Amino acid sequence: MSRDWAANARMAEQYNGTDAVDDAARSIAQEHRRRPLPPTSSATLTFLTSLLNPAAAIEVGTGTGAGTLALLRGMSRSGILTSIDTDAEAQAVARELIVHADLAGHRVRMITGRAEDVLARLSVAAYDLVHVDAGPLHAPAVVPLALERLEPGGVLILDQALLGGAVADPTVRTPRVRALRELLQGLARRGDLTRLLLPIDDGMLVLRKH
Repeated sequence: MSRDWAANARMAEQYNGTDAVDDAARSIAQEHRRRPLPPTSSATLTFLTSLLNPAAAIEVGTGTGAGTLALLRGMSRSGILTSIDTDAEAQAVARELIVHADLAGHRVRMITGRAEDVLARLSVAAYDLVHVDAGPLHAPAVVPLALERLEPGGVLILDQALLGGAVADPTVRTPRVRALRELLQGLARRGDLTRLLLPIDDGMLVLRKH
């Protein structure tokens, strides 16, 4: 039986829904030449976060706030989110949208800098959840550092894990695709992780640290 994956994706996006603040985050992201977290991935991130109820979470890749909003909507107001990005202007947009979404009561600290440098300064085994949206070329360096920041039982969520199907296509051998393939293979060999690869949007990998 043939399947129309594009039609499935469109229906899922419509069914899961967005709001005006989410739409603004995605629209402004284009002005900053940033890729925003797609709607279905945002809904999945919020759902997973609400189940985990993290006391402390990290976001790698603030962008203009689509992922930040998704995380905060799943977190309690007592939880602390640390969001990292190299673009201070994009982070300023995210801060404004947090207010418009009535999430300003949440505890958020935004740090501007390279993910590798900032993660190295954060406490080891002190976080319940890490969401990584650092891009395929940066993910191989960021993910190991992020895993070290997780406490036992903590969860890491990697966005853009399949690059919309490019990683699954053996004829595609670009540097970013090769980098992701090698990362996925390396993670699969680790005995201290439970993994789940979801074929939604550009792909989402969920890892739980034993």
